[in-house]
This record gives sequence, C-alpha cells and structure tokens, in this order.
Amino acid sequence: MSSGSTSAAGKHSAPPMEAANDPSTDTEAFDPIKDDILREEPKPTTGSTSAVRVAPAYPAATDTGSTREVSAGSTRPVPAGATVMSEEDWAAVSRAATDSDSHDPEFPERRRTVLDVIGIIWIALATPFILLALAVRFVASGLFLKFEYFRPGFPADEFGFGAAEREHYATYVIDYLHNLDSRRYLADVILPNGEPVFISEELAHMADVKGLISLLYLIAFIGVIGVIIFALFLSRRNGPGIHLGVRLGSIFTIVFLAGAAVLAFLGWDSFFRGFHRIFFAEGTWEFYLDDALIRLFPPQFWVDAGIAVGGIVVLLAIILFCFSFAGHKRRRALRRAAKHS
Repeated sequence: MSSGSTSAAGKHSAPPMEAANDPSTDTEAFDPIKDDILREEPKPTTGSTSAVRVAPAYPAATDTGSTREVSAGSTRPVPAGATVMSEEDWAAVSRAATDSDSHDPEFPERRRTVLDVIGIIWIALATPFILLALAVRFVASGLFLKFEYFRPGFPADEFGFGAAEREHYATYVIDYLHNLDSRRYLADVILPNGEPVFISEELAHMADVKGLISLLYLIAFIGVIGVIIFALFLSRRNGPGIHLGVRLGSIFTIVFLAGAAVLAFLGWDSFFRGFHRIFFAEGTWEFYLDDALIRLFPPQFWVDAGIAVGGIVVLLAIILFCFSFAGHKRRRALRRAAKHS
C-alpha cells in the first residue's frame, strides 16, 4: 500500500511530459496510457543534404466541431486555438530552410548612384568633343596637306604657287596651330623676294583660329581625363560600366554630324559663312583671292576638309557604338542568373 501510494503521489507530483508538437500550441500533458505514441521518422542517411521533415503531432484534418478527423480515421480532441499545419505549409517551411539567400553576394542587385549618373552623362557629352578633336588633328596635319595638294583635280593657284610651294608654306600654318609661339612665327615666313607671305589681317585671323582649335583640344583633353576617371569608377565590381555612356555619346555625335551634314549639303557657302560668324568677329575672316590664305587654302580645300572631318567622326562614333555592346549577352545572362537565383 505504501509503495502504491508513493507511486501515485510521485505520479501526481511529476511534471507533465512535453507534447509531441510545439509546446506553445499544445498545453495538454502527454499521457502514455491514453495517448498514442508517434513513431519517429527514420533519420537521414549519412551524407544526405535533403531537408528532414518532422511529422506534426496533429495531421491535417477536417474540423467537426470540437474534434477533427485524422488521416487514420480516428478522432482525438484538439486544444482550442491549436494550429494544424497543412502539407503545403510544411513544404514552404522546408523550402525556406533549405533555399539559399536569393541575393547572392556574387550577383548583387545593381543600383546606380549619383556619381554613376554623373559619370554616364560626362562620358556621353565628352565623346563628341574627343572625336571631333581627333578628326581636326588629322586634317590639320602634313599628311592631309600632301594628299590635297597632290591629288588629281585639286584646283591650281592662279597666282603662281605650285603644289610643292603650297605644301611648304601651308606647313608653317599647321605648325603654328599646334605650337606655343605667337603670331610672330608666321610673320617671319617670307617669299623668295623677301616679302612676307601673310599680311597683318591674315596673322590676326590665324591667331583666332589657333585660339579656337586650342580651346577644342583643351575641352577634349579635360574630357579624356574625366572619361578615364569615371571609367575606372563605373567599371568597379558590380558597377554599371561605361557601355551606356559610350553608346549615348556615339549617338549624340552621329545625330549632331547628321544635322551639320544636312545644312552643309543644302548650302555650303551659307554653312561656311554661318560657322565663321559664330566663332569669329565680323570682318576678320574675309580675304581677297590673291591673299596667301586663300591661295593656300581655297574653297575646295575646306570642302574636302569638312568631308574628312565628318567621315572620321562618324566612323569613330560607329566603332564606339558597336563597342558599347561588347559583353552585352554576358551581362544579360548574369542579370538573369542573379534574378532567378
């Protein structure tokens, strides 16, 4: 009797065993006499990486008042407020536990910063000036002079300059445009009879031309420095890259040159005079036919120079436009992989 009472007292004083499911959702103590013991799921084999599904204490059932039908067809009381997880819920929990983070650090989402936008705009705006400076430098060279003066069909000088003499005196003009000397450099150029080749009005105009070309070179140089700096910044890991800025710059260049070509085609004289009125003071750029600048650089020379500058700029812009698509398929594949990872 004493042992029986002791056993009963111990039975009532012992804390209740935890339920098979979450204690927060089941407040009834487990009774080994009345309640069925759930069979444990087999443990995964060694080396398996699949998720382990823990069987719920209360399988999915249909509500019938205070009781629910379990899959085995038996009924058992379910505490009020208890949550029963469906198979779909367990599948979602299992996927959430095993799936890796969707934001893979190898392919993080690209977000443009303010500096990214500034860099793209800088590259787009600097590209036309850089290409134009390269084309002008090619035309303002001894190579282009030799091509012009010795090509068939180039108009001869009516006042006695031959092709060799034209090339000789025009070389001084080209050198003056790219050196640091003053107009005195051209003033010292003389004819065989000792007379100066260029008069004072021509010297003043060439000084203006030199200032304009120097300004173009300066803008292009600053543009190149900025493009290099922003290219390094935009090409950082997970940066947007320079392809958008290069593409926009090449498009701007082609559109600008196309507009200029249309104006020149509709009326070359009007286009040429309009250009000089914009960049030079009135009355400083018109000369007589026997002046040295007209004899060295007749109207046909400027037509050819305009075609050469436009052709070089457009060609370089097309090359840059095609270059901007380099690696496009790879970038798109990486974005898709990052999106679906």
